[in-house]
Amino acid sequence: MNILIALTIVLAVTTGGHLMITLGLVRRLRAHTDLLDQLTDNTDRLLSVGTTVPAFTARTVDGDTTTGANLRHPAAVALLAVDCPHCRTNLPEFVAYIQGAGLPRDHVLAVVTTNEHTDPAARHDMLDALAPVATVVCENGTDSGVATAFDAQAFPTFYLTDPDAVITSATHAVRKLPNTTTTPTPAHH
Repeated sequence: MNILIALTIVLAVTTGGHLMITLGLVRRLRAHTDLLDQLTDNTDRLLSVGTTVPAFTARTVDGDTTTGANLRHPAAVALLAVDCPHCRTNLPEFVAYIQGAGLPRDHVLAVVTTNEHTDPAARHDMLDALAPVATVVCENGTDSGVATAFDAQAFPTFYLTDPDAVITSATHAVRKLPNTTTTPTPAHH
């Protein structure tokens, strides 16, 4: 009988210890979540809402030319870097967001930045993921006309614009973009 009582006490103490460790881990995860939210809420590195889309001209991966004037309709802009882990994390969410919003491909601009150390396979994967939903521009970090025009200081960066090419939303995380649905517009070819 004494052994049964001793085992019960050891089990209770062990369970209590595990519970305390679990509560500590949950508290730490909440603190990390708060820190990440602060980082994604930091708008110091973004163009302000109400700013007109800056002027730029760029060559798309399809060989076409695109300009800031091409964003004179409700549009989305994504500034991504292949070597940025948060960009790769946000990529599927961005694609799903665009599909859910019903924006046609020519109303979405995705700018993919690379550098001399970028893994070609990772570059290819990102471009392939974006091609069905966006007009894609791929820029070298040393020659990044669109990213420079948008004064990209941190990646990823996402903007939504109105019909006058004025920024209506700016964030570093897709989950911070407003929920929106539009009536799909036929793509112009």
